[in-house]
Amino acid sequence: MFKAKKLTSYVLSACMALGFGANALAAVPGDAQDSKYADAIEVLGAMEIMVGDAETGHFRPEDTIKRSEFAKVAVTSMGLGAIADSSTQKTKFPDVVENHWANGYINVATNQGIVIGDDEGNFRPDDTITYAEAATVLVRLIGHGPAAEKKGGFPTGYISVASQQGITKNAVTSNDDAVKRGMVAQMTNNALTVKKMEQTSFGGDESYQVVDKTLLDDELKTEIITGQVTAIGNSSLSGTSSLRDDEIRIGEHVYEVANKAMSQATKLLGYNVEAYVREDENRDDILVLVRPQKNKNTTVKISVDDIETITEGETLKIDYWKDKENDKKTQYVEIKKDAKFILNGKAIDYSKEALKPVSGSVTVLDYDRDDMHDVVFIESYENYVVEEVIASSNRVTDKYGKSSLVFDPEDKDVKFVIIRGGQEIGISDLKEWDVLSVAKSKDGTIVIAEVTTESITGKVEERHGEKFVIGGVEYKIAANYPEEVNLNDEGTFYLDKDRNIAAVDATSGLSSNYAYMVNADLTTGFDKYLQLKVFDKTGTVKVLKSGEKIKFNGKNNIRPEEVLSALQKDGKAVSQLITFEVNGEGTLVQINTAKDSGGAIDKTTFTLNAKDTLSYRKSSKKLGSFNVNSNTVVFDIPEGQTDPDKFSVESIDLFEDETDYDVSVYDVGEDLTAKVVVVTNSNGIANLEASAAVVEKISTTTNSDNLSVQKLYAFVDGEKKTFVTAEDDVLVNEKGESLKAGDIIQMKTNAKGEIESIRVLFEADNKATEAKTEIDEDLVTVYGKVVKKFTNSINVTVNDGEVANYSTNGAKVYEFNSKKTTNPIKVVEAGDIPQYDELDESRVFLRIYKDEVKEIVIVR
Repeated sequence: MFKAKKLTSYVLSACMALGFGANALAAVPGDAQDSKYADAIEVLGAMEIMVGDAETGHFRPEDTIKRSEFAKVAVTSMGLGAIADSSTQKTKFPDVVENHWANGYINVATNQGIVIGDDEGNFRPDDTITYAEAATVLVRLIGHGPAAEKKGGFPTGYISVASQQGITKNAVTSNDDAVKRGMVAQMTNNALTVKKMEQTSFGGDESYQVVDKTLLDDELKTEIITGQVTAIGNSSLSGTSSLRDDEIRIGEHVYEVANKAMSQATKLLGYNVEAYVREDENRDDILVLVRPQKNKNTTVKISVDDIETITEGETLKIDYWKDKENDKKTQYVEIKKDAKFILNGKAIDYSKEALKPVSGSVTVLDYDRDDMHDVVFIESYENYVVEEVIASSNRVTDKYGKSSLVFDPEDKDVKFVIIRGGQEIGISDLKEWDVLSVAKSKDGTIVIAEVTTESITGKVEERHGEKFVIGGVEYKIAANYPEEVNLNDEGTFYLDKDRNIAAVDATSGLSSNYAYMVNADLTTGFDKYLQLKVFDKTGTVKVLKSGEKIKFNGKNNIRPEEVLSALQKDGKAVSQLITFEVNGEGTLVQINTAKDSGGAIDKTTFTLNAKDTLSYRKSSKKLGSFNVNSNTVVFDIPEGQTDPDKFSVESIDLFEDETDYDVSVYDVGEDLTAKVVVVTNSNGIANLEASAAVVEKISTTTNSDNLSVQKLYAFVDGEKKTFVTAEDDVLVNEKGESLKAGDIIQMKTNAKGEIESIRVLFEADNKATEAKTEIDEDLVTVYGKVVKKFTNSINVTVNDGEVANYSTNGAKVYEFNSKKTTNPIKVVEAGDIPQYDELDESRVFLRIYKDEVKEIVIVR
């Protein structure tokens, strides 16, 4: 709840998302609104049996469901969720880990006899549950297991009983299919209202009979009621009401409304509804779900932007456009003179101004089916875009300067709810760029906020009046967005509940089309066009040609001659990192050069943040003070080199621990993560820490450019893998001879995974020559005899010299048999390492990095 003074700002961020109308499914997550299982999903969400993701609010109706997840559904359907919370000890199933999140649910389901595991005694918690398995659990859940066993047991008998009892109504697929979440919701919802079977006699003459009980009423203590909503809080069809703000009258009965159901309840005054009323632990009746009764209400929802005229007379007439772009004339609705007007959940006196809020809609309701509308719901909301959530003071700041939204849990005068994807969330669940469409009642006592997270990344391609085209779709600008939107603006566009643009993150529109410009010139001939030779972030050399005008550093319609002049120094093109864009025909239309920010963070411009010698720390993935990660593009451009054949695009695997690099760092975010790094002093060879590869064979192939390259078959990181080279003749030793089976190498690969260079660690031809080689202070190789074996280590001597002990823990172990011509290499265990003797002259190769044995190769 909120401080009354601050209510307007924060509450307006919370109120409006769910929309009015008889077809509104307020408790259905957005991704399930159009699902054929939406009704069932709504019920299970209200009953807290199946809900949307905590992070996104999505239900994912087309996703499969794990056996552990279904155990939770089953146990919660029995009303035993609290018992599961206190039953989290290890289960009886050996394949369920001791700290598995679902232990409590699996234990309760096991004790209740609704799950029994597979033929091997395993539960398989992370396997998807099949249709037949789900049906079996639900049949057991309602006590009809004995009937299913008499019909043949699993799966046929259970499927038969599930069909007979209506569990599979509108939810049928093949028995072995992995059942999807939407269908699970339908099956579970069906099971809730099936009459249970109970055992009536015991001993040798067991008998069972169907009783007048269901899971819904017996275990979940919930009743389904129908009727017309005649009052909500202090609003009623007859005028004012004496009900509390959290109470609703359906027919002649008054119910307390759960907070999560309030957002829908406030919109249903006058509706004929179906409601789920649940008895709580104090035996009080709490309404947990209310929704329009099917085929009992007639509604028309009109966006405020589509209202043409409002005419007052014997009746109130609203002329509106159903399809403003294509219709030639308007349609209209008529409203009774004594109709009730509800603004954001509370009754108000009629005024023409109230019918046209800045943002929102008008929904008219005919509850007695006489073609005249009895209730008018006015939805008026204002958008807030989350900049920051400050938990210590319960504040939410707005990106565009509105007053902070303040949450006050002590204020009992305001009913406040935040909804995302049909589920209630807390203030701490909000994140930057969330759009809150907030509505409040006229007296400020009811506030409902809908959170939307939908966004589109792209650029404004066209403008049609007040509509902007992004990705081929038209969008309007929401009233809250204070800045101008122009053609070619790029970024991530965040939408409000009506899919209008409420916020724009221009930083995400920065081009990520990075390339290192090698040269620039004008074309010869009558027309002068700009021509660039670039090495792009995929490692491809391209020649780009412009049209008559170019967008350069944000400025439109720049002539090629002017752009070339800006790219030159002393009449010569300056090689540098750029970003560029081409149109659908491949014509160069945009170039950006980096702005030197002097170290400052600039989220809106292609920026050079640092040019310096920086040390890389592998443990923290830091280059100096900057973070780098798997998304960071690394251009390896040797100092003074202008031949792009010598360039490469790398990942951060290029960097060796505690090594200095001359780098230029670009487009650093607020978290100090660099998007691009240009390195000018890499050694061009494999990292010392790179895994050893044991060569099996080499063949010749062609790459995507139809150029001849080599293909390597090798054992790396404990498995057989294949690689191709960036060019021909890479896989050779120092003598220029092709590598052979049993040779051991390290590789340097580019961003495409192509081998650019290698370091030869061992040649199989030298298998009789023992040696210890220090390649670097951090990298040593040993090739010698094993003179003694231990459980986790081996003693090795080189040329019968001093004995050294090496740990085998964590090392990858391979065996190379030089006498085999097919499959000479295999992965083995440390226990397979042989001790040297005259009858078995096998030796071992060890790669040791920073005093730790990384690989061991048995050479036979």
